[in-house]
Amino acid sequence: MKACRYRWLKQPWHLPLRPNRFLALFLVVAINALLVMDFGVKASETANADEPKSSLADYRLSPGDELKLVVLDQPQLSGDFVIDGGGDILLPVAGSVSLSGLTLAQAQKAIQDRFAEGVLVQPAVSVRITKHRPVFVTGRVRKPGSYPFFFGESVKAAIATAGGEGLPLVQPENVTISDFITAQERVHQLESEQIILSIRKARLEAQRDRRENFVVPMLVGINRQSVDFDRAYSFESDTFSRLEAAHRGEVEALQQQQPLVKAEIKAVTDQIAKQTDRLGIVNSHLADLEALFRKGLLRKEVLLNQQIEKSLVEAQVSNLEAQVAHLRQQMGNLDLQQRSLKAAFESQTLAQLQQVSQRLRTVENSIAPARKILTVKAEALSSNGDDEREYTILISGVRDGRSVTFQATEDAMLLPGDVVEVKMKRRISKDGSSTSTQAMQSLDLIHSLAENGESASR
Repeated sequence: MKACRYRWLKQPWHLPLRPNRFLALFLVVAINALLVMDFGVKASETANADEPKSSLADYRLSPGDELKLVVLDQPQLSGDFVIDGGGDILLPVAGSVSLSGLTLAQAQKAIQDRFAEGVLVQPAVSVRITKHRPVFVTGRVRKPGSYPFFFGESVKAAIATAGGEGLPLVQPENVTISDFITAQERVHQLESEQIILSIRKARLEAQRDRRENFVVPMLVGINRQSVDFDRAYSFESDTFSRLEAAHRGEVEALQQQQPLVKAEIKAVTDQIAKQTDRLGIVNSHLADLEALFRKGLLRKEVLLNQQIEKSLVEAQVSNLEAQVAHLRQQMGNLDLQQRSLKAAFESQTLAQLQQVSQRLRTVENSIAPARKILTVKAEALSSNGDDEREYTILISGVRDGRSVTFQATEDAMLLPGDVVEVKMKRRISKDGSSTSTQAMQSLDLIHSLAENGESASR
């Protein structure tokens, strides 16, 4: 026993050695764990370097916050208060005090100082927040709106409360498809009307300029496949030919009457000339008879008959001259009718051209919004799928006393009054327009189906 005891006393390191090893091993593991935790914290801080630090300890009061105020031994001065739009609360007896922009500790001191100003001697005040301002979730979420704030609430929790990421007010798939088909039909109708009106405008311009035919202008940016282009051109060409033929026929009918009137005028003028010669003969004969009558060699009845004949010839000449005047007036009326006919045709053409131009401008102004609506409906249709989509989260709020907007992750902590906006990441298409990947795929599918359908119909 003594030898063993002595050996234990002489070599005391045999038994304590193992606890020291365990202690050393524990220290090594602990140090490594601390290093790993420190590295993870630094990595997390580096990953979220763009996110301002959010802490309820530094939270500053704002309008809408509800406070619970307790004044020691003064229940009549205690109660619940809401910070109004101006950032103040109205204290009993002491009056209003501004709390907007203050931390909870600063607000408690401000209230305590206000009660100390002639109301209480050494007041003891306790202030706590009973209800924070709500957080607001907007953008690509199912149910955007305002939601109550909870301590430790993250962006992910707020988005989940708002129904998750996606289009607001998602409709059933059949309704979405119906809306998409309606929007597609609207674009098709506008494009068809644009082509028809462009061709009609070219036809009316040709009529206005009195051209023999019209040429369809270069329809830049117009999809000719959206309408039966050949049929529209054929209709307007036929209309142009028919109107021109009808107008030309009316003008030629009036022009054909002019030679007849001219010939009649010439015939009547010749009769006037003959009657005028006859009147000269009658006047000469009448002069001879009057000389004989004055000498008493002629009876009076013979003289009267000659005078009557003179009057009849003069009446015929006057009648013929009246006929010439009437025929010349008729000739003038024919010229006036031709001018009126041309003026009416031109006036009608100009009125139709103005009406078509106005309608064409309206259609052209409506096509771009209709196409945007079609894109939105295509996005809504594609959003019903189960495929993954990427979103960007923006937070707008107050940090360190100033309003900021920053990009955040789903793990970021929220403060009361924060606005969370969820946006879908977009890519730039070849033509420079910004659109989502799903919308582009849907529109490509739409165009391919439309082309196949048109090919089958033809």
